[in-house]
Amino acid sequence: MSALALSRPGYEPPAVVWPGETAIEQPWVVWAVWVFTLSAALAWSAYCIHQGGDPDIDIGWFRIKVSCNR
Repeated sequence: MSALALSRPGYEPPAVVWPGETAIEQPWVVWAVWVFTLSAALAWSAYCIHQGGDPDIDIGWFRIKVSCNR
């Protein structure tokens, strides 16, 4: 007999269970990631200015892009 013949029809929950919902978005995590990303972009801009460049920061919905023009 194969494994498919022995399996029960229908859905069975997984054997490993975590308490609570695992796919809940935590607002503080989103905020912390955004602040870290923004501070890294500002640090890179400061480094660009220190090296004699002209930084250009482009903030979009899901990205922050910093380019250094010399």
